[in-house]
Amino acid sequence: MKVAKVKTLYTYQFKLKWEPSLLDVTSVTEGPFLNAEGTYKTYFDSKIWNSPDPLGLSGYTTVYCTLLGEPATAAASGDGTLATIEFLVKEEGNTSLHLYDTKLLNDMQVEMSHETEDGYFQSAPPPEISVEPSNIVDASLLPGNAFTININVIQAVDVYAWSLNMSWDPALLNVTDVEEGFFLNQGAYNTTFNTQIHQEEGHLYTNCSLFGEPPDVSASGNGTLISISFLVESVGISVLDLYDSKLFDYGGAPILHVSKDGYFENSGERRDVSIISVEASPSIVRTGDSVSITVIAMNEGTATANFDVTVYFNNSNLGTLSIYDLEPDAEKTLAFSTSTEGLAEANYTVKAVASTVLWETDTDDNTYVNGYVMVTPPPEQTFTFIQILVVVVIILIVVAVTSVMLLRKRR
Repeated sequence: MKVAKVKTLYTYQFKLKWEPSLLDVTSVTEGPFLNAEGTYKTYFDSKIWNSPDPLGLSGYTTVYCTLLGEPATAAASGDGTLATIEFLVKEEGNTSLHLYDTKLLNDMQVEMSHETEDGYFQSAPPPEISVEPSNIVDASLLPGNAFTININVIQAVDVYAWSLNMSWDPALLNVTDVEEGFFLNQGAYNTTFNTQIHQEEGHLYTNCSLFGEPPDVSASGNGTLISISFLVESVGISVLDLYDSKLFDYGGAPILHVSKDGYFENSGERRDVSIISVEASPSIVRTGDSVSITVIAMNEGTATANFDVTVYFNNSNLGTLSIYDLEPDAEKTLAFSTSTEGLAEANYTVKAVASTVLWETDTDDNTYVNGYVMVTPPPEQTFTFIQILVVVVIILIVVAVTSVMLLRKRR
């Protein structure tokens, strides 16, 4: 538990809540911020309620800490750790770590205004909100035709309310209807559902919450949040941009999740890039030699493409080159090189990977692996006959010169 940008902190307290079926707290220890790493005396107290307290509540801890008889100058300022909390994971799942009833008091015991930020625990993939189908690429959806998408959620845990925004190209599409899905109400529960459509701007906002239902009817798992009907107005491309989406639990704490946009296109264009060839030369080298790698990339789609090509030597990234405005059915040859200095004797895989272009669906041919480059030990140092003869001649010359100098000294 940390604090930031605080001034003259003398006392603090907080509560932290979690899902008790998933986690147990095993310890709560004081952090070094208030006592200045043991320089000052503090009183630190915590209570852990993994099991129900006298009121039947569980899955929370209370923490209180204050400087003890220290002067006002000992009050802490800046950033630091207030407390460290250790958890035992009991089951897989997701839960918010809800921080509440927080107080920060200065050296005059006056409460300081502040903001709090919850945490989140997950031992499984986070919930995901996405447009389904994610890609609507259909040249037959001409002006006057209609289609429907769903906004789905998967892997959700204990959702009590949600909200989201979506935008699109209003010159291309027109929203005609938005209906609540069955994820929250499950056909049996009371909900409040609201939608605001701003067609001129190509934007909608919608939210939904269980209404008057107890916490145990919170929705988990997979389901549809809303269904949106569109009327096609023209020919073109539009991202179905899902943003500022939120999931909340019964207490109003946000639930961490990811969101994924959708895509609509009725232009008839197809996006597909590939690697069609990778050649390494030479294929057998000695340590220290260089290897040249030639890659041929191709645009197999019907629209001009911009993408990157990355070459790997085993798992080492040799570099990335960018391709711009590659026309349909056109190829591009790229040249890479690498030194084998310091590499061990082994076979090294050569691989080229083309990045996925926007809304590309066929990505199997974006990666090409072409065998191995064999790296062998460096050659042993040997001397040729000429090298030996040169050394002998040099030695004889040195001996002759030395002998002549000695004879001159004797005379």
